[in-house]
Amino acid sequence: LSEFDERGRSMRDRWQTIIDDATKRLGGVDDNRCRVTVTDRFGGRGHDYQVMDTEANDRGGMLVIATSVPDEREWTQWKGRTARQDRPGQFAVVLNKQSPVFTDPAREHILSRLKRAPSEDAKVEVLLEVADDGIGAKLKEFESQQATGEKLNELTEKYYCKYPRAFEEPWPNEKYLETDLRLRALLHDFADQPADVIRAAAMDELGIALS
Repeated sequence: LSEFDERGRSMRDRWQTIIDDATKRLGGVDDNRCRVTVTDRFGGRGHDYQVMDTEANDRGGMLVIATSVPDEREWTQWKGRTARQDRPGQFAVVLNKQSPVFTDPAREHILSRLKRAPSEDAKVEVLLEVADDGIGAKLKEFESQQATGEKLNELTEKYYCKYPRAFEEPWPNEKYLETDLRLRALLHDFADQPADVIRAAAMDELGIALS
């Protein structure tokens, strides 16, 4: 089950069929067997897998096997795919010891915490903490990128106010060739720089004061 096929085309018209078939048996009366549905994060959110099979429910219900531990919000969604509508359900986690969360030198303490964890649920809680910490770092990185983008946008707007030209005129403009080229270089070279560095460069290179 995937949002898109291997060519990048939406599988919207097949989603419900795959979801409905996921909990149906294969084979005949004497050789029937249950299906295994492989999916990514897309299949772990918002889809209703209906397990109507009495024998399957008597044996614990639908089993969801996760091969990674996401952030806590996504984790709740994944677990919510099983044990729906008062039916039983099962959940298991199978992780690769070679995955980055275990091999990153900066996270050596994770393995020791996992070994000390008193239960399997406690181990999951440790991994959820790691995932949530990662989200915090990504948000901080995004905030920095956003501040950089806003400063470069401000620079561009003020530059064209200072060096106006018609929309259809070529770029670089012959009239402002030297400063146009400076602007191009600044936008390229400072795309990953913090706002205060861009502010200083805008004044030094183009004489433009940024907020």
